[in-house]
Parts: sequence; C-alpha cells; structure tokens
Amino acid sequence: SLLVQHPTATFFMKVDSNRYNNMGIYYGDLLTIDRAKKIKPNSLVVYEAEGQFLLGRVFNIHTEALITGVITHVIHTVKES
Repeated sequence: SLLVQHPTATFFMKVDSNRYNNMGIYYGDLLTIDRAKKIKPNSLVVYEAEGQFLLGRVFNIHTEALITGVITHVIHTVKES
C-alpha cells in the first residue's frame, strides 16, 4: 500500500541500462509506474518512442511518443560487499 496507490493501473519495470544515472536511476533499479496518476510537466515518465521504452521528464520529450505512465517510486538495489 505504500508503493501502489492504484493497483489495477500500476506495474513494475526493472532498469537494464546505465543511461539514466544522471536522473539517479541505476542499472538493476525497480520502478513503480502508475498509469492512473495525473501527468504534469515535470513528471518523470516511461514513454515509448521508436519501439523502445525510455524514461524522461515530460518537458524533455520532443518526439511523437506514447507516455505509458508516471514513475512514482525508484527502488534501488542494495549490493552486498
């Protein structure tokens, strides 16, 4: 209940790239994505463009993209030493 406000509209995605490190999202992180959450200009979202799912802020998306949902949580993986 802490991570999912809209159970039927929420899904999870595991990050398999290092390309989002500048956003504080790292390889192996788990994202909570809510399709029912209202999209705002600064929302961090998952969107589909050119057959790929990408992450970005709404104001930075310049192409014809289909926004899949708003990222509500980023769960970092704790690595054991």
